[in-house]
Amino acid sequence: MDIIVDKKSFQDAVKKVIAEKKAALPVLTNFLLKAENGKLIIQGTDLEVFTTYWINADVKEEGSVCVNAKKLTDISKVLPAASVSLTLDKNNLKIVSGKTKYSLPTTDPEDFPVFEEFPADLAVRVSGDTLLKGITKTVYAASKDESRFALNGVCFSFVEKYLDFVATDGHRLALYKGEVSGGSIEGKYIVPQKALSEIKKLVSEYDDVEVAISGSSIFFKGSDWMLSARLLEGVFPDYTQVIPKSFNIEVEVLKGDILDSVKRVVVAEESDAKPIKLTLKENKLIISTPTVEDAYAEDEIDIEYNQEEFEIGFNGKYIIDAIDEIEDSKIVLKFINKDSQTVIVPKDESEPYLAVVMPMNI
Repeated sequence: MDIIVDKKSFQDAVKKVIAEKKAALPVLTNFLLKAENGKLIIQGTDLEVFTTYWINADVKEEGSVCVNAKKLTDISKVLPAASVSLTLDKNNLKIVSGKTKYSLPTTDPEDFPVFEEFPADLAVRVSGDTLLKGITKTVYAASKDESRFALNGVCFSFVEKYLDFVATDGHRLALYKGEVSGGSIEGKYIVPQKALSEIKKLVSEYDDVEVAISGSSIFFKGSDWMLSARLLEGVFPDYTQVIPKSFNIEVEVLKGDILDSVKRVVVAEESDAKPIKLTLKENKLIISTPTVEDAYAEDEIDIEYNQEEFEIGFNGKYIIDAIDEIEDSKIVLKFINKDSQTVIVPKDESEPYLAVVMPMNI
């Protein structure tokens, strides 16, 4: 291997490829570097997520090598010149930038895990903006309980040309609706949170991303990167049955008003559940802690409301999380009764986001 690459491109690339800092298999702490066809290809994996990133290179001699990922990343941050040369000399990778030189020990690239090829014939296309929003606006609702495998990620539900991003932990649910083009994928596939976190590092909102399913893996491919991940096992619940179709009360409120109000009230709560009470009275929404014992907080918002007085309890953090992801300046709260799930949506119906929050007994 003997190549020259642009320093900034090299820095960006090594930051975006996954690698283990400590691993039972030492090879997983390495990057695989491959120089071929005018490209430097960098690969890394933890055996659950597989990341490939490529940049343009002046390839004088093709080749491949394994090198410690952390050391290479740390070195990339302090290189002085605009270009970097990478040369394999016996069993060492020589790195030169300006007057600065490094030599890193290498290992046999044959020991590195084999990556699957992108199944292009099975792919659909989604905009980077849709993919980023679909992940960001739903992953907060995914379960952190590792025993609930099917709820530990975001469900990608493909139906014809539509793609629903859905996550739930059993107490709340978030849904973002998107569209895909080209190809055909049908069914529900649960993508782990770790893979989603890595995808967010790679995707540009301005570029399209190809998505494909093959066997037990999901694949994503951009213009200069590819990621594959093992899908989570288990059956994702039928989320369409969780979302109510009719309501007894609907109120409109400014997003900033209710978000600020809930944040003011929850600071008075010491419990992790952060319980709050929402009370609807004539032209008022009162948000308070559920009892007056110990610390008590109350805040009031002017709204349009002329029905009977109504009270319902929630985990305040769940309300904050749900409202935070709404882009519209106005939201709509939809209630059935104090014992049933509440739906929170943007007033602007063109924003394809919806949250469901289960009530708390207060």
